[in-house]
Amino acid sequence: MQVVLPTHPFRSTALAVLVPVAVLLAGCSAPAAAPAAPAPAAATAEAHGGGHSGGPAEGSAGGHAGHGNGGLGLYAVQSGPLGVVLTEGDGRLVYLNTGDTPTTSSCTGACAQEWLPLVRVEGTELELLGVDESLIGELRRPEGVQITLAGHPLYHRADDTGTLSEADAASHRRDGTWFVITPTGEPLA
Repeated sequence: MQVVLPTHPFRSTALAVLVPVAVLLAGCSAPAAAPAAPAPAAATAEAHGGGHSGGPAEGSAGGHAGHGNGGLGLYAVQSGPLGVVLTEGDGRLVYLNTGDTPTTSSCTGACAQEWLPLVRVEGTELELLGVDESLIGELRRPEGVQITLAGHPLYHRADDTGTLSEADAASHRRDGTWFVITPTGEPLA
């Protein structure tokens, strides 16, 4: 078979441009490797205590079940009733106590049974989403290492359902000392 090249200058230029482009496109059309399958939702949710557990149905509250390393996580989240707030990996609201100092938690004994300190398990990483790592600190207490944000020891309520509902937000401003905390470490107004 004989190939005849065009003699017209425009056709020669067009052919010189189109042939390499066609070859390049043909190389790009090779089938891509299949993406890795995501971790099963149930296994990931177990690592985080079920995502926004306590909701009407698994995952229905937009939980954080997809995040994680099995450790504690702090996430900036848009909440309907409160605005942008800090939640932990299970979706529970995070609070500060105005009676605390950067080096001392005033919540011990019965208080620490209702207001659970956010304690990091030794050897695990803290996962942050929308939180400046430079604001994170630690405070030693009998239960372990409590996480602090901008000098505030962090807590969540023992009965928080993790659904970011009005009922969960009702503890905001409780006793004039417990405030939902923002991702920047400020008490929510």
